[in-house]
Amino acid sequence: MNVRKLKEKILLQVIFPTADFVMGTCAMKWYKKIKHLNTLSSEEIQKWQLSQLSLLLDHAYNNTVYYKEVFDSLNLKPNDIKSFDDLKKLPVLTRDIIKERFNDIVPKNIKSIKHRYSHTGGSTGEPMKYICDENTWGFVTAMKIHSWQTTGYYYGDLFMSLGSSSLFPVNKKSLVHEIYFKLRNTIPLNGMNMDDAICAKYVEIAKRHKVKYIYGYATAIYLLAKYCSKNNVTIDLNVAYTTAEKLHPHYRKMISETFNCKVMDCYGSKDGGVTAYEVHPGYYHVGYASHFEVANEYGNLQTLYSTNLIDYAFPTIRYANGDEVIMHAPLESEYNGQLMKEVVGRTSDVVELANGNRLTTSGFNSLFRTFNVEAFRIRKVANNKVLVQIKKRDNYTDSEHELLYSTITKYVGEQTILEFEYVEEFQPLKNGKRSFLMNDEA
Repeated sequence: MNVRKLKEKILLQVIFPTADFVMGTCAMKWYKKIKHLNTLSSEEIQKWQLSQLSLLLDHAYNNTVYYKEVFDSLNLKPNDIKSFDDLKKLPVLTRDIIKERFNDIVPKNIKSIKHRYSHTGGSTGEPMKYICDENTWGFVTAMKIHSWQTTGYYYGDLFMSLGSSSLFPVNKKSLVHEIYFKLRNTIPLNGMNMDDAICAKYVEIAKRHKVKYIYGYATAIYLLAKYCSKNNVTIDLNVAYTTAEKLHPHYRKMISETFNCKVMDCYGSKDGGVTAYEVHPGYYHVGYASHFEVANEYGNLQTLYSTNLIDYAFPTIRYANGDEVIMHAPLESEYNGQLMKEVVGRTSDVVELANGNRLTTSGFNSLFRTFNVEAFRIRKVANNKVLVQIKKRDNYTDSEHELLYSTITKYVGEQTILEFEYVEEFQPLKNGKRSFLMNDEA
């Protein structure tokens, strides 16, 4: 047994189960379950999913005000839903409904369910609060481990992460967060401002630590690859795992050719508890714990409705998260679950400033969610001027303004004029979302 495999075995069979026990999480339980489900037939998978759906519907009907009202208004009982086609008898759950009926969706037995509170980043105009069942967190974590292993990655292998967590002075690291990153053997780096100086620094880190795996925002990894290509810098990776933003074809080409590596795109919607990994090019394996349904509401685009089959803390049944996808027909590969072909609705933008600083999209979510901000937009209004528009909450303070201003100043850099504007509302796009970053300069 090689050293990497032995390390993985110790981590997955001893250390991680112990961490699960201490922290009350369940990632390793789901890791074993996923490996078992992976061996079943498509028919057996659907049977398992329907059994999970039945339990979820009973729970939602008996423990939440909202779903009891929905079923009763339609003269339905949970046992009337016997298939995923029957599920269409229920209305779509929108973000507006969640915002208006949040307390009615929280089950009355919530105290007996392990959970954590969270909220979205505000890409629909206002962040939406929701509750994540520890079951969901465990499954999503296990799904990532299992999917990465299909690329030759051993759990515990060092990887570099271009994200936003723990990058801002306003964020506090939890003990769980610290343990998780130590277990994952991660080098966490800021993927928000990818100017040449920062890219050069990241190249040096990657070379010094002999990094073979990189994970992070699609735009950030693309910009790092673009820098390496332009400057004839060589970093030979095994795999680049892109996430959070749409992986455009030219992004994939640049990353793959520059780093001489495989690219695995990852799709996730934390509020819906759904996850999918591009295990084979053009074939995203949808996690067993959720069911995807699509509807053609915007021309040829397929609007995603998802049902999290294992989240009892905050049931999301036929939830419309605002993304558009293209699904594969069943049985187009050896995978026994649902297959997604392409993520259409997630967009990524890059704002390049006169001083060479490049701002990427997703990291600002993590920054703004730590403040009393309902929505935001960052606009480049001139080559050396950035306008930050904010819809604030009533409890937003002057000290928050000062901290936000100083933090964003660091990312826009010197010789850039930074202005804040407080607004009442933002106008969303047709699909309910809007761009975080906008180039207004002619």
